[in-house]
Amino acid sequence: MNVWVSRLKGFARLHLDVPVTALLYALVGVATTLLFPTQGLLPAPLWPPSALALVLFIWRSGRGLPGVWLGACWVTFQLGGMPGPAAMLVGTMAALGPWIGARLLRQLQRAPLRLSRQRDVWPFLWCGTALPSLIAAVGGTAALSLSGGDDALSLATHFLRWWLSDAGGILLFAPLALLVLEAYERPGFWGQWRFLERMILTCCTLGVAAMLFWVVHGDGGQLAVLSFLLMLPMIWTVARFPLWQSHLLSTLVALVALVGTVHGGGVFYIDSIRQALLCTGTLVMVQSVALLVVGSLVAEREESELFLRDANQHLEDKVRARTRELSESEARFKLVADAAPFPMVMNQLSDGQVVYANPRAEALFHYQLLPGAPLYVQAFYADETERDQISGILRNQGTILDREVELIDGYGRRFWAWLSCTVIKSNGVLCVLTGINDISERKRLESSLKAANDALRQQVSEIEELQHGLREQAVRDPLTGLFNRRYLDSSLSNTLSHLLAQQRSVGLIMLDVDHFKQINDNHGHLTGDMVLATLGQYLRAHFRSDDIVCRYGGEEFVVVLPGASMEVSYAKAERLRQGVAELVIPSANGMLAVTLSLGVACAPQHGTDTKRLLDAADAALYAAKSHGRNRVYRASIDRLVPGEVALRRSAQV
Repeated sequence: MNVWVSRLKGFARLHLDVPVTALLYALVGVATTLLFPTQGLLPAPLWPPSALALVLFIWRSGRGLPGVWLGACWVTFQLGGMPGPAAMLVGTMAALGPWIGARLLRQLQRAPLRLSRQRDVWPFLWCGTALPSLIAAVGGTAALSLSGGDDALSLATHFLRWWLSDAGGILLFAPLALLVLEAYERPGFWGQWRFLERMILTCCTLGVAAMLFWVVHGDGGQLAVLSFLLMLPMIWTVARFPLWQSHLLSTLVALVALVGTVHGGGVFYIDSIRQALLCTGTLVMVQSVALLVVGSLVAEREESELFLRDANQHLEDKVRARTRELSESEARFKLVADAAPFPMVMNQLSDGQVVYANPRAEALFHYQLLPGAPLYVQAFYADETERDQISGILRNQGTILDREVELIDGYGRRFWAWLSCTVIKSNGVLCVLTGINDISERKRLESSLKAANDALRQQVSEIEELQHGLREQAVRDPLTGLFNRRYLDSSLSNTLSHLLAQQRSVGLIMLDVDHFKQINDNHGHLTGDMVLATLGQYLRAHFRSDDIVCRYGGEEFVVVLPGASMEVSYAKAERLRQGVAELVIPSANGMLAVTLSLGVACAPQHGTDTKRLLDAADAALYAAKSHGRNRVYRASIDRLVPGEVALRRSAQV
């Protein structure tokens, strides 16, 4: 139901809008025709209906086009005496021009049009005045040519007069109407008139205009310059009164000038009314444009001054409120800081002068902040470098949290504290607010704990060294410094499983000192021990770090060669036999030479476990001893043969 009621209201409003707009346009056209009578297709010196159409389209967002078109066609047909087709052409162009101009103004101006702003004046002059007048002049000139007009020069003159007529009407009445509508929307519209001053100025200006255009005659154009005196009161009204009132006065002066000129009077009359009307229209146009431009500049200046005054007043109010808030904030800050359970100090960031210290800070540093005796935070730092670093961090980052610093109090006592600092602004000055936490007792406990930890670490290190020595003693032979049999049993098994899984071989050399019992019997056990020690040193020096060299028991030694083949193991055993045979060992009975018997085995050929591999090497060692000692024998799967014979057989194969 509400939808149908709304549609009915819109339909009624549309159908009432068209006749009302057409009637209003027709009334203004009739008044203009009566005021400025014309002949035929000649335009009036001033055409206010164009201004009415433009204002309606701007004010009502383009509505009313059918009514304006009907009114323009009727005025042109009935009052202008034009035939039907020419009247429709002129009426169409007269309605279409203001509609296009208003539409362009709405597209160019995001905000509503205000002629009191300089940036809105120029679009109004081009889109609201020049373009609609041009379209109307084209329609009038086309209608004249359709009616069998004169030559091209006459058409150009007619085009110029038509354009001046519409442009003058728009410039004279449209700004006044728009400014009145703009001022009407503001509060205090009816209280803006300074009655006495305005009445005196208006009467004087209209009196001068009536004298110039009704009483005084042209006299050949010699007095035409007096018309420019009317610009003086116009400029005065622009500076003193609201802009719409200035345009109202300008409109009244223009009407006086045009009416007087039409009736054959005025300073512009030379030899014909046509020339006088042309000069009067030009004066009206220049006067209107000048009022628009100068008036917008003055209005913008007044608005800027008003805005600056309001902004200044607002700023002063904010400053007073801010000052009051700062005073209250400082009082609250002092109250809270005095009651704080920890020392607090505030100093200037620029020079470090202390501006506030709560009672706990004064008690901590044994200083009292007194007027006339300034304190500086630089005096309380034990390390100047630390002080400079803190100052640099505060200037760059503005805050520091829990920094450990050594400080000095008024008695010269050094103590450690945590500082938490932040940069604030107090009375327009950058200051540093610092909270202090005395950690002297904690540092003392830390020092005691550190000493206890150092002692404990020392004890742990000694215990680890003892444990390492015990582990070494458990796996090493004390006489030769080589690994013992216990280490061999564990490491050989791991080596075999690891390398055999990678399909690599493991060589093993078992060696024995020849006639070692005779050495002990003939030279003594000390000499025997020296022989074993010398042999152990020689073995360590002539094998790789990855090789495992062990004292297997008594005068027997075992060398494990990870990754070595049978041929490589045999070659190393042979070099070992030759090198030991060349050794000369001092003894109590002179120099002593020893020889070795060696057996060589290799996994996986002779076994994949520890027992089988050791048995194979031991059997090869027994064979070397049985066949005369001082030689190397290889282990064989079926039988044992001397090393040289085995090498020849392998070469033949």
